[in-house]
Amino acid sequence: MQRQWLALLLLLVACSVQAHTLSVAHLDIARSGSEARIELDLALRDIALSFPLDANRDEQVTWGELHALQRPLQQWVASGLTLSTAAGACALHPLGLATRRYDDGAYATVQLVAQCPAPSDIRVRYDLLFAQDPQHRVLVTLRQGAGVRTATVRADARTVTLGAAPDRPFADFLREGLHHILVGYDHLAFLLSLLLPAALLRQRGEWLPAEGFRRVLSQVLGIVTAFTLAHSLTLSLAALGWVTPASRFVEPAIAISVLLAAINNVRPLITRRAWVVGFGFGLIHGFGFAGALGELGLPTTTRLLALVGFNAGVELGQLVVVCAVLPGLFLLRRTRWYAGTAMPLLSLGICAVAATWLWQRVV
Repeated sequence: MQRQWLALLLLLVACSVQAHTLSVAHLDIARSGSEARIELDLALRDIALSFPLDANRDEQVTWGELHALQRPLQQWVASGLTLSTAAGACALHPLGLATRRYDDGAYATVQLVAQCPAPSDIRVRYDLLFAQDPQHRVLVTLRQGAGVRTATVRADARTVTLGAAPDRPFADFLREGLHHILVGYDHLAFLLSLLLPAALLRQRGEWLPAEGFRRVLSQVLGIVTAFTLAHSLTLSLAALGWVTPASRFVEPAIAISVLLAAINNVRPLITRRAWVVGFGFGLIHGFGFAGALGELGLPTTTRLLALVGFNAGVELGQLVVVCAVLPGLFLLRRTRWYAGTAMPLLSLGICAVAATWLWQRVV
């Protein structure tokens, strides 16, 4: 049983080898009567999975290199994007190609026009990039008159209908928040660093087993609550546009927080009031969550509800991790090999991964 729990911890660390970068496309549909103008923004890094963008291999993509692929790119998009109404499929015609920049990099904008047979609800079917990245997401926005509708396309839900039906921003963004924390390996690595010594006490220069699961649970809940309050604050400030730090500063800072939290398990400097660490670094992680939420895009008419849903999804994901890991840590706490070998080795593994992230994000 103890070996099984250790294997689970090793698996969590192994999954943390790559930090997450959300693969998100933006599909904007502006509809007027039977005609709809479409702009599909695709990250150049995602397009490069299917097309040789860097033709001269100089590690830079120029407008000339992108424009040379305009026709095959438009054909590829048309083969994986379908719009229809109750009366049948919409006819798609290419319009042009442009570029757009988001906070996470450069995007190509494929412009199309659709002729739809009836002015009823629009059904969108999207099948691009899921084979290359199953975590790919598409934020779909339909603008029709003064109304705006949004939906999210995923690998397991590739068809969405936009029209008279009401949006479900809380449920949709709850799911996205849960998904984000479970694939957000740097956030998981930080949380795991805080959990590894949770069932131990530091006394006289050594780790000793803590007594009573209730006490351990109380301490963990204090850490997680502090982390939650902190990142909820900065997530809200950034999502509402009141504070917008650049991702080039936020992402290295998150890697540093993971590195320091893991080092503290090997060379303990803070052994009491761990909730202070959770709160302080939670402020930084909140800006990271906000970056992911910004990539998804908040609906303008239900922004607050979507924000609450996303944040609730993140908290739910954290609780799932705590419930999965904490009982095993409590069972392992009395084994000398856990405190003396397994916990330090796992922490050093997280240190190595965090140092790699820091190098990648700075250099």
